Order: sequence, then structure tokens, then C-alpha cells
Amino acid sequence: MDPKEQLSQDLKAAMKSGDAVRKRVVRDVMATLKEAELQRREDLIKKALKKHNISRPTESDAETLAAYQKTIEKVIAEEQIETHATAVEAEFLGIVQKQVKQRQDSLEEAQRGGRDDIAAEQEAEIAVLAEYLPKQLSREEVEAEARALIEKIGASGAGDMGKVMGPLMGRLKGRADGKLISDVVRALLAE
Repeated sequence: MDPKEQLSQDLKAAMKSGDAVRKRVVRDVMATLKEAELQRREDLIKKALKKHNISRPTESDAETLAAYQKTIEKVIAEEQIETHATAVEAEFLGIVQKQVKQRQDSLEEAQRGGRDDIAAEQEAEIAVLAEYLPKQLSREEVEAEARALIEKIGASGAGDMGKVMGPLMGRLKGRADGKLISDVVRALLAE
């Protein structure tokens, strides 16, 4: 199912059940997703206008501005910007992961500050967000993936960390925490 449809259904269910935490978290993800789509749309329009060598007219009379707007609409249709601006599942997962990370940081700060009420709230929000992520790999599974890639690339020391991290992060995106991946690769390259 499309992530936006899933979020919409989950928001309706949360509203019906009175689940304030789920409602807040889902709305937050929806807003962030919408913001990302708008930013991508804006970037795609700028790129398309540059590609077609179209710039804003210096004259501001109604006829010139109308012609300019019509040209923009034509370019948007030609370049299929609306289709390309829609969030894809990978971006959705990235947004959810980023929000989990933010809440984990807040959780740690709340625990250090002795704010159990805030810590409990952050844990509840993390639990809701975790439902949108694929099953997370264990340390052993990450280690197996990392070993295979290190062997394939022929990496042999800390200097090769970048060679391993890029492809491994791409391969494990959404299925493992970046810090865990980094720790595993660092440990394996230090052997």
C-alpha cells in the first residue's frame, strides 16, 4: 500500500480510537512527507525551467505574467513533475528513520535529566514509528552482510571504511541503524 494511503488510514483509526500518541505521530510523519514532496517539486520546477531556458519576465503586466504562467504549466506537464515529486517508499522510510532517531535522542536526554514523563512519551512515539519500518536486522545479520561486502571489495583496514560504508548503507537502508552499521564495519576492519 502507498505510504500516504497507509498514513491516512492510520490517522482515521487513531482519531476513532482516541489514540492521541498515534494521531500526533502520524500527523507529524504526514507533514514531514508533504514538506519533502513540496521541496522536491520546487527543485524539479527550477531544474526544468533552467533546462528549458525559461526565466521570470522583467515586465509585470498581466498579459506577460499569464504567458509566463502558461509556459511554466506546459513545462510541468512535459517533465511530469507532479509524478516525480510524489514521495516514494524509500523516502518515506528515511523520514520515519529520521524521526525515530530524533526521538531516541530526546529519550536519552530525558533519561539523563530524570524526566521519566518525557522519556515514556518518547518511547511510545518510537513504538508507533517502528511499526512503519521493516524488521530491523540483528547485529549478527549486519555483521554477515558487512563481512560479505568487505570480502567482495577486498577492504583491509580503517582506511577502507568509506569504500564499505556507502554500498553497505545502501544495501541495508531502512533495515538497520546507521550507527550499528558503522560500529560493525569499524570493528571488522580493525580485526
